[in-house]
Amino acid sequence: MDESATSINFTADETRDNLIFVLSVYIPLDLVIIAGNALVLFLIRQTRSYDKPQFVLLGSLAFVDLLTGIIAVPMFMWGCILRRSFYLQEFDKCELQFLPAKICVSVSWFHLILITVDRYVSIMKPLHYHKHISLHRIYFSIILSWIIAFLFGIMQLFWEMEHIDEGIFFCYKMNESAIEVQRYISLVMVPTGTILVSIMYFKMFIVVKKLEKNIVIIPIRTRNIVRNRYKAAKTSALIVGAFGIAYLPHALRPVVYSFGYQRSEVYWYDLIAEVLFIMSSAVNPFIYVCRLKQFSSALRHLLQINSHKQQQRLVDKDVHPTAQLQITYSSPRKKCDFSSSEMI
Repeated sequence: MDESATSINFTADETRDNLIFVLSVYIPLDLVIIAGNALVLFLIRQTRSYDKPQFVLLGSLAFVDLLTGIIAVPMFMWGCILRRSFYLQEFDKCELQFLPAKICVSVSWFHLILITVDRYVSIMKPLHYHKHISLHRIYFSIILSWIIAFLFGIMQLFWEMEHIDEGIFFCYKMNESAIEVQRYISLVMVPTGTILVSIMYFKMFIVVKKLEKNIVIIPIRTRNIVRNRYKAAKTSALIVGAFGIAYLPHALRPVVYSFGYQRSEVYWYDLIAEVLFIMSSAVNPFIYVCRLKQFSSALRHLLQINSHKQQQRLVDKDVHPTAQLQITYSSPRKKCDFSSSEMI
C-alpha cells in the first residue's frame, strides 16, 4: 500500500478524481431518487389509494426513499468528498456523515419485511386479512420501524468519539466497541429477516401454484382476486430482490477484507458497493409504475392531461387575439346579423 494512503497525504489528482466521481455519479442518482419517489407519492395521492394497507406501506417506503435522496445521499456525498481519495484506508472510521444513509436503509429493510407480511397474510389467510391487517397496525408498525432503525443508526454515538485533525474537516472516529455492537446486531437481524422473508415468499408461491392448477373450478371473481394478489406478491418480491442485490456487495465487504486485501487494492469494489447501497431507492419507483396497474394508469392519465394542455396552449397562441366573430341572425325570433370583436 502506498504512503499517501496510510499517512493521509492526498495528491491533487486523487482529490480531483474522487470529487469528479462523486459529483458525476451521485448527483444524477440523487435526482432520479427524488423525482421518482416524489412522483410515486403524487400518484398515490391521485389514485386515492392511501386508505389501503398495501399502498400505505408502499407510500411509506417511497417517503423513506425520498428522504434518502433529500438527506442521506447529500450527507453520503459529503462523507465521500471528505475522504478525498479512493485509497484512504481508514475512511470507515469517519462515519458521522454516513449515519442518515444507515438509518434510511434500516427503515427500508423493516418496510420490506412489513410489505412481505402484508402479502403473506393476503394470500395465506385471505378470509381473515382485514382481521389481521388494519391501518392502525400498519401505522404502528411503521412508527416502530423508524424508532428501531433510528436507535440502531445512532448507536455509535452512545460511546465517546475521537475527532480526527489530520486535514479532514468534521470527521470523527467512532468507538470500536460501538462499531462491534452494531456489527453483531446486523449479523443477527439481517440474516434472520432474510430467512423469514424467503420462507414467506416460498410458501406464498407454493399456495398460488396450487390455486393455478385448480383455476378452472374457481369462480371468476375469486380467480381475479387470486391473480391480483399473486401479481402484488411478485411485485413485492421484486422490490425485496432489488434491495437484496443492492445491499449484498456492501454486506460482503468484511468477507473480502478477511482475505487480507487493502482498500487500495480493492477500492473499485468499495465504490460499486457504495453506489449499489443506495441504488434500490432509485429502482423502486420504476418497479411500482411497471408492475402496479393503478400507478401506470395514473401516470398515463397525467401525461395525457399535460399533453392536452400543451396542445391547447399551442392552439391558443395561433388564434389572433382580436379575431372577428361573425354571428348571423336570419329571423326576428332566433337570428339577426351583427358582428363583434372579443378578446380571447
